[in-house]
Amino acid sequence: MQSPRVVFFIALTGRLWAASQLPPEKAWRYFYQYNEFARIAWAVVSGHGFSSPWARTPLAPTAVEPPVYVYLLAGIFKLAGAYSFWSLWIAIGLNAVLSATTAVLILRIGQRTFGSPVGVLAAWVWSCWLYEAVVAVRLWESALSAFLLIIGLLWLPELASTLRASRWLRFGALAGAGALTNTSLLAVFPFCWGWLWISHRREGRSCTRQLVASVGVCILAILPWTIRNYATFHRWMPIRDNFGLELWLGNHEGVAQRFNTDFPILNPGEYNRLGEIRFMETKREIALRFIREHPGEFLRLSGRRVFLYWTAPEGPAWPVVSLLAWIGVVLAFGRKRTELMPYAIAMLAFPLPYYITHTFPTYRHVIEPAVILMATYTVVSGAEIAGKRIRRAGSEGAP
Repeated sequence: MQSPRVVFFIALTGRLWAASQLPPEKAWRYFYQYNEFARIAWAVVSGHGFSSPWARTPLAPTAVEPPVYVYLLAGIFKLAGAYSFWSLWIAIGLNAVLSATTAVLILRIGQRTFGSPVGVLAAWVWSCWLYEAVVAVRLWESALSAFLLIIGLLWLPELASTLRASRWLRFGALAGAGALTNTSLLAVFPFCWGWLWISHRREGRSCTRQLVASVGVCILAILPWTIRNYATFHRWMPIRDNFGLELWLGNHEGVAQRFNTDFPILNPGEYNRLGEIRFMETKREIALRFIREHPGEFLRLSGRRVFLYWTAPEGPAWPVVSLLAWIGVVLAFGRKRTELMPYAIAMLAFPLPYYITHTFPTYRHVIEPAVILMATYTVVSGAEIAGKRIRRAGSEGAP
């Protein structure tokens, strides 16, 4: 039960089994159709550069998606053919391996930070949860993002007790890679640096130089892509340009569904007519005007997004797991388990962009390892408390 190899094998088998349930013709359509990463990767290997995120759009430069997963897919397309079944299964297999490795990291983190029972139970929950297996193998950055975040959480306790420059620089590089994979991770890493600074201050140490160097490496990792965007679009955009579109999706008159008919994935007419930058600016202006004129409605929609983020998809498991995880956060604060704070940071910070824009059930996958660890911490803590009370009652009742 505690063997990393067994955990990895079970997790990998479950993910490959989930992917294999779709017939070949449906698998191609499910994984490739409407996939922005695959579309841009096709443009890259076709010699058009980082462009054209949606079908029926011009082969013009884009900054709709961050670059890491796109170029990863482009490498697979170059190796095995664009939009081929071989490429599909290589990409699925890579995502499955990343997600299965995440299970092993959950086991290791749990055993080291939370205690062996939490690590074992959390790793098996992640390995056997079919929904998370399905989300992980999609042609999306979810599995890679979750993997990068869990590595960061694995490294943080060591960083809290060392001033070795190499460890801090490594964490900065990881933060940069994470930001270029999933920009929402930028909401997490600054708080992690803050936690590290506080941790060292409590021990009477100064880590200012190491922290500045770590942040500097992160910025240097992002900088080449920022320069590319400025040279291409003549706008300051560190990684992506799509915030206006994301904000508009959840905040405009009559918003009632995830994708309106004029969203470019369904109808690229407005996008083609205005061009990417003007299109994004127009959507942002509409959303900001709606928020200014209807602040109460914006708050209501944001509250609904918070609720959906922690309870969707429909089913009894997600609200229960979420509730247990937040109880775990409260327990950690109450017991002054400061080493558990990074997991609370991930749960608190990562969803913030989705609360004000829009949310899908799959958006939680990146922090699901942290959620499962905190939920399992609650379950094991409750079991330990109940066990102590039962033993105490038994000893008091003994003659």
